[in-house]
Amino acid sequence: MKKFYKAIFLFLISISPAFSQSESEKEFDILKYNLELDLFNNYQQPYPHSFDGKLEIEFKALNELTQLKLNASSFSMMIKDVFGDDVSFQHKSDTLYVQFNKPIKKNSIRRLIIKYHHNDVVDGAFFVKDGMLFTNNAPQGARKWFPCFDHPSDKALFELKAKTPADVLLGSNGLLVDSTKIADTIYYNWKTVYPLSTYLIVISSKKNYRFDEIEWKSLSGKKIPVRFYWNEGENQSALNHIKSITPQMMQYFSEMLCDYPFEKNGYATLNELFIFGGMENQTLISLCANCWDESLVAHEFAHQWFGNLITLKTWADVWLNEGFATYAEGLWIEHRFGHKVYKEYMDVQAERFFQAENKFPIYNVNWSKQIPDINTLYNGPIIYAKASAVLHMLRYVLGDSSFFNALKLYTNDKEFQYGNISTEEFVGKFMNYTGKDLGWFFNQWLAGTYYPIYKNFYSITQSDSEFIVDLVFTQENKENIYYQMPFQIKILFDDGSSVDEIVFNEMNNQNFQFIYYKKPIKIYFDPDNNILLKEMFVEELEDILIDD
Repeated sequence: MKKFYKAIFLFLISISPAFSQSESEKEFDILKYNLELDLFNNYQQPYPHSFDGKLEIEFKALNELTQLKLNASSFSMMIKDVFGDDVSFQHKSDTLYVQFNKPIKKNSIRRLIIKYHHNDVVDGAFFVKDGMLFTNNAPQGARKWFPCFDHPSDKALFELKAKTPADVLLGSNGLLVDSTKIADTIYYNWKTVYPLSTYLIVISSKKNYRFDEIEWKSLSGKKIPVRFYWNEGENQSALNHIKSITPQMMQYFSEMLCDYPFEKNGYATLNELFIFGGMENQTLISLCANCWDESLVAHEFAHQWFGNLITLKTWADVWLNEGFATYAEGLWIEHRFGHKVYKEYMDVQAERFFQAENKFPIYNVNWSKQIPDINTLYNGPIIYAKASAVLHMLRYVLGDSSFFNALKLYTNDKEFQYGNISTEEFVGKFMNYTGKDLGWFFNQWLAGTYYPIYKNFYSITQSDSEFIVDLVFTQENKENIYYQMPFQIKILFDDGSSVDEIVFNEMNNQNFQFIYYKKPIKIYFDPDNNILLKEMFVEELEDILIDD
């Protein structure tokens, strides 16, 4: 029998109508994108952005369907024609409307063929410069270079056929099915085994790209190719280090979570047009030029579980991607360099949040309908750093055994593997994995904007042979939230010994009393700084008056 915990998620109450409405609006499910691109001229001077494309979409009608609405940038693309069973189309306001003159029955599977032209414009998703061509889709860039249903909740198989000059090396998602060279032309065919969201689709290519491949054997014994693409002149020592450490990294995350969930792993460095550190495209990670950095690679690789295997349901859930990847980066550091270095890393994440001028909650339900600007959506101090600190504190609350067991159950959960999850679903599942009601924890840390400001007091008094330690916890916060947390208290005695006590602070002016038969000389609140996100002031009093 499964245990289900009923909790009041104050910050999540409004989420269900939003999700149910979104799901009801979705009247179809994209099953596969089969994309054919003529990119030959993009690698030749003057390096245009224009190309011709042909897209075959296979979809399933979830209800009786009279119209298919796809995202398609009016600025970037011109739709030439749409072919299907008795269809007409209209392209306006960044949307391709495909009208079915004869309604498609529920559960029917159909195909459309769309011929289009990508204009010679810079659109922020399809990049061309000096013989290099790459894409970067997050969060909504795919719609700029091919028509699609550009929402993370819709996962589909993807196949790419691309025509390039013979001296171009082109990588994409999945496995290389074929690369046929005819005269001065090469025809690439990449195909995924597992479905993916559109923001994780990628092309990384270049004239005279450098390339190497190694192989890693998964826990189940499957041979996984690992591809490396890089630019001439990059740091070979750093690259060789990443090549050598990658099998260990794949082994570590597979053992901690679940066996590596995809058909390939890969990394491609880009050029200065790629303004981020990395992007976790499924099976082919993008990295900035010459960015063979172990921590960066660990972060992006962790996304293969946290973001790719289990993908956010809407962009309101982006912290599930970035917070987990940032924390997993810390776990890799702990594995490689020990707990002390891990704690230093986590202290840095907390400080990043403290130093942020503009603060807002980790979880913002309105983002499920209206995505904010990219600097807000991918806000480093909050969506990455604070969220990772919250996961560190969750580990502290649960203890290592329960926490890591829950991570394993989460990544092995068949309900969400190769699918999507919302914050509400994650919270409910994590409580079931651990057998604990964690509503209080997630409510405050995901919905709160700030952090607790403690003003704590203690006194040490003697009565005959007894020494009485009184503790009082108070908070003076910037918001109407009282943060509940277990608190480690270390008490140091005059004989050099010490004892650790754990108390659960759940209300203001809360008192705890301990009696000892040797003299305490110093009290430490949270000595290991497990509650990363806090300010704390501690004052010793001669005596504490306790109200009965």
